[in-house]
Amino acid sequence: MLWLTRQYLLAEVQAGMILARPIVSGDRNILLNENTVLTQTTLDLLKAWGVQSLHIKEIIREDGVNAYGFVAGREKFLARYEENILVLKDVFETARYLREAPVKKIEALADRTVDMLSGATGVISHLSSLPPADDYTLRHSLNVGILAGLLGRWRKVGIKTLREVVLAGLLHDIGKTQVPLEILNSPGPLSAAEMAIMQQHPVRGYKLLEDNDRLAQSVKFAVLQHHERLDGSGYPAALAGDAIADYARLIAVTDMYDAMTSSQVYREAFTPFASAAEIFAMFDKLDPAVALPFIANIRDAMIGRMVKLSDGTEARVIYLDTERLSRPVVRLARGGYVDLEKRRDLTITGLVAG
Repeated sequence: MLWLTRQYLLAEVQAGMILARPIVSGDRNILLNENTVLTQTTLDLLKAWGVQSLHIKEIIREDGVNAYGFVAGREKFLARYEENILVLKDVFETARYLREAPVKKIEALADRTVDMLSGATGVISHLSSLPPADDYTLRHSLNVGILAGLLGRWRKVGIKTLREVVLAGLLHDIGKTQVPLEILNSPGPLSAAEMAIMQQHPVRGYKLLEDNDRLAQSVKFAVLQHHERLDGSGYPAALAGDAIADYARLIAVTDMYDAMTSSQVYREAFTPFASAAEIFAMFDKLDPAVALPFIANIRDAMIGRMVKLSDGTEARVIYLDTERLSRPVVRLARGGYVDLEKRRDLTITGLVAG
């Protein structure tokens, strides 16, 4: 058996991994020794201490399989992701052509999604590495379910609530199965009349699910209200404030983030940095109790990532402030540091794979 060393972001480390290098404090005291087997309690302490990345021992078995490797984990995650897309495709096709939602199948998919989250590290990084695809509505729905589950975990909700928010994410756009395909797949901007039809998809989704007793009412309300905004500027009912259900507030954030970070026929995908900055700027519309922990964890996942700058150079993100999410401090691959808040001529144009 061979050992290799790889640097991980703290958010990507899971209990049971083995520390490859000691953790040293600012005053040069050793906090954790090499070969420490990390526990969840230890990981929580490291986060409290402000540790952002660790060097982990990766075990290479005799058959060449990397037992703890991030790349191997990503491949497993993406394989399960594609399996779940096939299930969701069947669910949405049933809804479109039979006008009914196969709730048992979507519940099983929610359970599989919760299992994916509990057994995977670096989910945000894995999602950001997905290649563009034509079946946007399906992938967006799965992504929102995954992100809703992550947000639920970050907020330390119970397993029942976690399962329900994942269900809400998976189902939030099921009403689009009742939108004519020529509108849903339009390659350009929609007319006012087409937009009015599109904006009825929350109502149509709710009606598909309304009479199903297996689904919690909170899940149905999330489907109906995920485009409502706290200031009353949303649709379909222009609800405001406390009139908007809790799960709908959660799905509003994850829906918006994934929509911005996904390529559309009419625009390129936003970077996670730009998307998080947009969400931060919309606290009059989004629930801060939901948006703040979401942004904080996106920020943590992006620290240490390699990015491409607008001048073509590559750099690693080393510092990211909540109030300037799109303009971190980076270390250039060729050497030297750049504060993008001061270098306004440079922007982050994308993530570097790997």
